[in-house]
Amino acid sequence: MKVITDEQKIDEILNRGVHEVFTKEELRKKLLSGKQLHFKLGTDVTGAQLHLGHSVIHRKLRDFQELGHRVTLIIGDFTTLVGDHSDKIDMRKETTSQDVKKMGKTYQSQFFKTVIKNQTKVRHNREWLKDLDFNDVLILTRQFTVSQMLDRETFMYRFKSGKPIGLDEFMYPLMQGYDSVVLNCDVELGGTDQTFNLLAGRHIMSSFGLTPQCAVVMKLLIGSDGKPMGKSLKNFIPIEDTPNDMYGKIMALVDNVIFDYFELVTRVSMKQIEEMKKRMQSGENPMIFKKTLAKEIVSFYHGEKKAQEAEENFINTFQKKEIPKGIEEISGKGRPLDILVASGVAKSVSVARRLFDAGAVTDMVDNKKLTQEDRFEAGHVYKIGKHRFIKIKPN
Repeated sequence: MKVITDEQKIDEILNRGVHEVFTKEELRKKLLSGKQLHFKLGTDVTGAQLHLGHSVIHRKLRDFQELGHRVTLIIGDFTTLVGDHSDKIDMRKETTSQDVKKMGKTYQSQFFKTVIKNQTKVRHNREWLKDLDFNDVLILTRQFTVSQMLDRETFMYRFKSGKPIGLDEFMYPLMQGYDSVVLNCDVELGGTDQTFNLLAGRHIMSSFGLTPQCAVVMKLLIGSDGKPMGKSLKNFIPIEDTPNDMYGKIMALVDNVIFDYFELVTRVSMKQIEEMKKRMQSGENPMIFKKTLAKEIVSFYHGEKKAQEAEENFINTFQKKEIPKGIEEISGKGRPLDILVASGVAKSVSVARRLFDAGAVTDMVDNKKLTQEDRFEAGHVYKIGKHRFIKIKPN
């Protein structure tokens, strides 16, 4: 495959959405050499869904792939058992190997919604980590000191607060660094919360006599609550969201993150983004730009037709207050809680119960909020949450 060495493209890729590169000149020189580079990304299995926060790094990987480079995705089926505590102020809940296997099944299909599949190889770090003996582990532990580990902000916070820190938590960066040794990649990517782990890879590779990888540290995407998007915070937009849900959630973003999303999650040119910023600063309605953003993102994951339909649905439902066309029809037999679960509207009875308790189930015909004790009426349309509508089939 031909490797593209266009300086302008390379410089844009090395700057757009990038927090820091170790080191930029080193990587730039490699990219201009014409040699096909090997990029690495490790992903732990911490839940069944990938979200737009993950896609920031995935889009950057795709940028490098479009230059002609190749990628290895490491499914961290072994590192997940320890857990990355880079951004955690408490001990992480233990994950079992059964959980990892179950949740990992969907990861690849979601990953390849963003990254080019035929330029990507998938590996599992259990392949090499499970075979290390105790002497191998001791060699790795000698690479860092306890004080270096405690210099990390979250560990220091827990140490000073008297909160427990497991010895296994110190092992995570060593395990991730050893992934780099095994694959001997040219470049690894991660978010700002991964900086220590990425640099650990550079250090450990050097100690094994290998050329240290370059590290690209990406900015983090902010969720709906002003904190970095993450599954544990429940402030995320899943990659596999329906077009309507994805569009609606993007439209619900606060105005001051619109252009961060443009930079990190789309490939609208930076020149166009700057022009839109100026227009908004001059008084144009932020909703204009949010609609453009939502359509760009939904188009990437679902196609232009679905994005257009999602935009029309949003306008009709939330601006014109109309009931959208083509809503799904479900059976109304049984308890409302069970109906929502059986139809896939809610993932569990407890989730369905929370919807009713929050007043998030509305009868659009009678214009009233439903409780768990109410029954669904045949032929009626119900609004579930902010973006979803269902219609009850006739008996």
